[in-house]
Order: sequence, then structure tokens, then C-alpha cells
Amino acid sequence: MNWLIVKNDFKRNKIINTALLLFMMFSACLAVLSAIMAVQTITSISDLYETAQPPHFLQMHKGEINQEQIDDFMSDYSGITYFQTIKMINIYGEDITVDNDEKTFNLSDTRLDIGLVKQNEEKDLLLNSKHEKVELQEGEIGVPVILKGMYHMEIGDEIILNSNDISMEFVITEFVLDAQMNSTMASSTRFLLSDVDYGKIEDRVGENEYLIEAYFTDTSEASNFQTAYENANLPQNGQAVTYAMIFILSALTDIVTVFVMLLVSLLLIIVSFICVRFTIIASLEEEIREIGTMKAIGIPFLDIRNIYLNKYRLLAIAGVISGYILAFLMSGIFTNHINTTFGNMKISNLAAILSLGVGLIVYFLIIVYCKSVLKKLKRVTVVDALTMGNGFDKDTKGIRNGLYKSKSLSVNWLLGVREVFYKFKNWIIIYVVLIIAVLMILIPVNLLNTFESPEFITYMGSSADDILIEVENGERLEEGYKNVRNILKNDDSIKHFYEYRRIRVQTFDAENETMNLHIDCGVNSGNELKYLSGAAPKKENEIAISYFNAGKIGKNPGDKIVLIFGGNKKEFVVSGVYQDVTSGGFTAKSIYDFHSLDSEKYSFSVNLKDEVKIEEKAKEWSEILGSGINVDPMEDFINQTLGGVSRQLRIIVISTAIVAVSIAVIITVMFLKLRLAKDLSEIAILKAIGFSERDIKQQYMIKIGIVSIMGILSGIILNNLIGEKIVNATLSIAGIGIREVQLISNFLVEFVLCPIVLIGLILIATAILMKTIKKYNIVSIINE
Repeated sequence: MNWLIVKNDFKRNKIINTALLLFMMFSACLAVLSAIMAVQTITSISDLYETAQPPHFLQMHKGEINQEQIDDFMSDYSGITYFQTIKMINIYGEDITVDNDEKTFNLSDTRLDIGLVKQNEEKDLLLNSKHEKVELQEGEIGVPVILKGMYHMEIGDEIILNSNDISMEFVITEFVLDAQMNSTMASSTRFLLSDVDYGKIEDRVGENEYLIEAYFTDTSEASNFQTAYENANLPQNGQAVTYAMIFILSALTDIVTVFVMLLVSLLLIIVSFICVRFTIIASLEEEIREIGTMKAIGIPFLDIRNIYLNKYRLLAIAGVISGYILAFLMSGIFTNHINTTFGNMKISNLAAILSLGVGLIVYFLIIVYCKSVLKKLKRVTVVDALTMGNGFDKDTKGIRNGLYKSKSLSVNWLLGVREVFYKFKNWIIIYVVLIIAVLMILIPVNLLNTFESPEFITYMGSSADDILIEVENGERLEEGYKNVRNILKNDDSIKHFYEYRRIRVQTFDAENETMNLHIDCGVNSGNELKYLSGAAPKKENEIAISYFNAGKIGKNPGDKIVLIFGGNKKEFVVSGVYQDVTSGGFTAKSIYDFHSLDSEKYSFSVNLKDEVKIEEKAKEWSEILGSGINVDPMEDFINQTLGGVSRQLRIIVISTAIVAVSIAVIITVMFLKLRLAKDLSEIAILKAIGFSERDIKQQYMIKIGIVSIMGILSGIILNNLIGEKIVNATLSIAGIGIREVQLISNFLVEFVLCPIVLIGLILIATAILMKTIKKYNIVSIINE
């Protein structure tokens, strides 16, 4: 009997049940995809790291080194299991020309430092897509996979090296996976040469940079080791990187993608619940007399509930299973970035098991929700069901009809507006679904806008200016600084510029252990950054510290901190805690000049006069200053640094927007079909008293239009109220140095494009569906 009831219901309500099945399927699909991506990101990186063996601590150094001194320090430090020093030949983008069938170009526009290396023996290996150690023959070259997408290079393309009067040609035979430099947020990238070719150019082209690497039993030891290494006055003219920083930079793009997909999945599950509730209530109202009859003959509540619950069990099972299968079929699309960056990995067993668990959770959530809705059956009495035909809506209050006094509205508008305002609960489904659709569109769009905005540089420890100039560490650091300063002081096109230098002092962490603190000092240091608490330093005895440093040191704004430098101690007050993703998130800002300390790095932020073209000026300065100094328009700097994140996020944003709009239209159609079926008698009466089909169509268009506008406006308001909170909650969990962001909205998308597209498509769908009222026969409906 149960099977016959379910079967007949499916036949009678094909469209509604199909729509419900689709929502369950897509919500399960996205939830499963999120789980697959999260697991694959972690397992793929872990598998790559297991084979490639990136260093737990890396110190980059330009200039001469004393290898014996390094070896002595490494050997004496307890906990080190392995160490090595790698020589990397640094060249410039303009030294590399790519020649393929379509065009010839160089890499002059890349902000990444390019290094030429040969393969290592045991650790820090460069691998192919199958996680195999790459071995090259003479004349072959391995190109970093992160440059493949940026420059559309392919296997077989020619690479021509022209540097220091030496010209060599290579053929791309591999795109190599570099475990420690596989993100555009890294400062460098490595090209792999054969041992023979490397020997031909060693000490003849470019500038040597050394990668001093250490490995430990426990990777968390890297932070303590860094402090000891720096205090030993060992080579450190370059960036220091720890294992944790390498991992976070590698996973950032996919962390953001998983977050957006999880958000969309949760919103879709909510939509599924709304649809389930609506269809259950509609079915119960339609069959209220049958329910009354079953109660009258003594069938228990649980048995009656199970008659209806069986249908949703079948739909949920079918939806979750099909969503699970669809997720695995689509996983290749969504894990493409993971496969490209970390190697072609099959879906791991852990991903399959965890995603199955996620699918089961979605199923049980749907069933639990169905049971809670079906509790309404308990409140139905036999008398109400059989005599009144009214078991759920017992509101006996008269209809408030004050709107009839309006003389400015036509009859159709009066009827439509009255229905919405006096019986709003009948239309609340459309209202809620449109709120969710707007959130599904605007939160990801605003997140993408934020990543692509020049203002995002304030989350990377710099102010939002026109041009960023960085003087690289090295033997010519001071000379480079003077050259930049002379050019900036004598250029009339500059509105103003600020200079900063990075120095190193010592302080004490929360456990009273000595630690190093890297400070960017300058008269404008710390201004324009995003502060979680406090503000930028204004006095010479004030210092602002990054979010990660605040946690490590255990200090908040207003607390005192002791800095040790030049053999002396000086007390500072923490003025504020800001956010930073650079240098592993461990930085500080001060306006005190620390004149007695040597500089580790110089940087300049430049603002030009309005009429000056930023790109042309940056190119001019870059040509004058030459090697060792990076001159980047701020917008280009952000595009290259966060380009991988933005490209991946843009795909998800477009997909999400299409899904959101489709949901809004499908649910509107589904709702209207049920609404029209329920309103048959009302439509017949309206026709009988002289309303035309056009009038009735207009009334429903007005109802849908008003509810849609209310839902969209509420969605926009809700997005502005909770959008940032949702994103910030996720960022806090991610642990990338940013806890709070101010989402940057796109006015055109938020207030023009999104509302017009949603309302336009919904009204078109409504107009098409309303054509079915031509088939309604007044006499047969009234007789019924």
C-alpha cells in the first residue's frame, strides 16, 4: 500500500517531485564536492611533500657564504636530521624568451624572481605530475607549472636564454612541481636544467643565490631554529621561510574555493528544506479529508506519518546517491587546479569515505527535517479535517481590507498588493528563496572583488599606493636604496612617497623565550593597514604588531613590550594589531628609526600626480634602476600575487551565480504551479464575475513582482549585515594571517545587475506559466 501511495504521488506531481529531487541532488553534490576538495587539497599537498621533501626551514641568501660556518652551526643544533645548501642562478624575466607556434615573448612582466637550478639528490626535489623525480637530458628544461597557465606554454615550446652575452636554447619537456615555490604568493620560482647545462652557465650568467635548508624531526621546531639561526649571524640576505608558511601559501587558492563551495552547499540545503516544507504542507492540505478519515478509523500518527515520509525517504535516497555520483563525475573540473599544482592524483580513499559520510549527513538532515514538519499531523483533529476541511490553518480572523480605500491603485494592483501584505505567509517561500539566491551571488562576488581590489594590499602589510618599489637583499642593498631615493626625490611626477626599512630586534614570546621580531620602520609605517584592534603607531615608543605576532608574543594594544637591540633594551607600547599575509604573517611596524641597526630590506610606496600614467612610470624607473630592484604598479603586484586565487574563485563565482538564478526561477515555477492548483476556485470566481485572463495574469505578476523585490532587497541588506561575518569566521579558521576583511561590493552587480536579472527571469517564467489559466473551465471548477 505504501509503495502504491508513493507511486501515485510521483505520477500526480511529476514536476514538483522532480524539482525537489534536483535540489536534494545538487545540495548533496556540492556538499560532497566540498569534502572531496578539502581532503584532496590536504592529501595532494601531503603526498607531494612526502616525495619532494621541501625544507622545514629555508633561508635564501644573495652574496658570498661561508659553507663551513653553516655546516658547523647545523651540526651543533640538536633536532636537525638533514641540511643542505643549494646554489640557484638568478636571472631576469627579460633574459628568457619563449618561442611557440603562436608567438614569441619574454617573461619581463613577471614579478617572480626566476632561478635556474639542477636537480637535488635526496630532498627538495622537483617532480613531474606523477610525483616522480625529474631527470633531464642536455638541451631540455623543466618549467614551473605555475607559469604554464600564466603564459600558456606547452610541452615542445622553445626557451631561449640570453644573458651576459651567452645564448642557449632549450626545449620544454616537463612542467615541474615545486613543493616550496608553487604559489604566485611566493617571491621566487625555479626552472630545472640538466646537470650538463647547469655546469655550462654556472658563475657565467645571472647572480648566485643560496638556499640554505634544514630539516627536523618535528616541523614546529622551524620557528625556534629561525631565531637561533638569525642570532648566529649566518647568511640571511633574503627571505626566510618555514614549513608552515610554505603549506599555507600552497593551499590558499583551494582553501578559498572550498569555503565558497561549502557556503553554497549550505544555502542549497536550506533551499531544499524550504521546498520540502512547502511540498509537504501542500500535500497535507490537499489530502486533509483523507488524513481525517485515516484518523477516524484509528490509524496511529506514526503510520500516517510514514505514508508521507516514505516518499521523502525515496527522494532523499535518490537525491543523495545521484548527487554523490554527480560529485565524483564533476570532481575533475573542481580539482583541476589541485591536480595542476600538486600533481595528477586519483581521488583518495579518505576523500571517498569522508564524502560518503557527508552525503549521509545530508540525507539524515533532510529526513529529520521532514519528520519535524510532519508533526503537524498530530494537531489535526478528525472534526476539523472532515467537516471543515481545515486542519492546518485555523486562523478565523476576517480579512483586513483597508486597501480598498486607495483611489490611486487599479483593481488588479489592489488585489495583488492586498494578497501579498495580508497573506504574506502564503508567499514567504519565494521571499526566503530569493534572499538565499542573492546571498549565493553577492557573498562570492564581493569576496572576488576584495581579492582583486588594490585595497587588498593593506592585508599584505603595505599601504594602497600607486607603485611599490622593493630593494632586494644583497651586497648592493645600500647602493640600490640610494639610487631609488635619488630618482624619487628628483622626479616632478610624484605627489609623495614614503620609505621603509626592515630591521631585526629581539623580544620575548608569551612563554618568556627569546624570539626575533622583524620591524618595518618609517615615518608612515603602519598607516592605512587594516587593524583588528588599536591603531597605527604615532609616537616613537609605539609599535604595531601583526595578528600572528600578537598571538605568539601574547600582547594586546596598550600592553608594554621590551625590544632588545644593539646591546640595549627599550620599552615600547603596542599601539595596534594589524593583519598581514606576508613573511608568514610575522611582522611589525614602528616609526622609530632604529638607526644603530643594519637594514635587511628597503621598500618605497609612491603616489603619482593624477595625470601621470602609472604603468609607463613604473617601466621607466625599472629600466633606469636595473637589476636587483622590483618596481611594480600596485595593481599588477596584486594581480600576479593573487592571480591564481582570483582565477579559481572567478570560475566558482560564475557557476554559483548561474545556480542561484536557476534555483530562483525553478522554485518560482514550482511554487506557482502549486499556488494555481490551490487557487482554482478563486480563479474561477474571478473569471465568473468578469475578470479577464489578462487581469488574473497581471494580478499574479504583481504578487510575484512585489515579493521578489522584497526578497532581493532583504537579501542585499542581509548580505551587508552578515556577509563579512561569514567570510571572517572562515578566515579565522583558515589561519592565513587574516582574521577580518572588509568585503568590497560592486555597486553595479549588487544594486543593478543582480536585481534586474533575477526579477526579469522570474517575471518571464511567471508570464509563461500563467498562460496555462486559459485551460481552466469555469463551470467544471465551480462544480468541483
